[in-house]
Amino acid sequence: MSGPQLIAANGDAELVLTRRGYEALVKDLARLKDEKRPAAVAALREAAEVAGDLTDNTEFLQAREELDRIEQRISLLETRLQTARQLRPRESGSAVVSRGSHVVLEDLDDSSVAEYVVVASAESDPEHGRLSDDSPVGRAIVGHGRGDRVEARTPRRIRHLRIAEVDRRRR
Repeated sequence: MSGPQLIAANGDAELVLTRRGYEALVKDLARLKDEKRPAAVAALREAAEVAGDLTDNTEFLQAREELDRIEQRISLLETRLQTARQLRPRESGSAVVSRGSHVVLEDLDDSSVAEYVVVASAESDPEHGRLSDDSPVGRAIVGHGRGDRVEARTPRRIRHLRIAEVDRRRR
């Protein structure tokens, strides 16, 4: 089971993000438009001025590829932001794990404890405590509550976990 897959008014799948994830997309888009794109355009212009034959100008071709990558990323972010909306706390009670929940998980096999915020796959970063609701562990815990024991089938092994805490207010 993955997180909420809502349909927007225009028929596209709606991306539901935490406030932090939404703000990160906005910030990345602004950085690309305000810094990266102008720098790439300047590099392209400079490379074009250096040589007359642009087909053999390696610097020009590399600058063009970099500008194309930036434009593709801008387009992707703009599309995501058009269909994205921020998760509102009242969309899910604090009793069960859902996107936006802060969870503490106990690994029953090795007694380790880990804390995560459950997020959309677009903002997932497990090393920094942001667990996708579409990951094996995320799918296993979504819909379960505090004290529940779940099994998560990961690529390496089956993990036996206990949900020690669920809190919607912390992010």
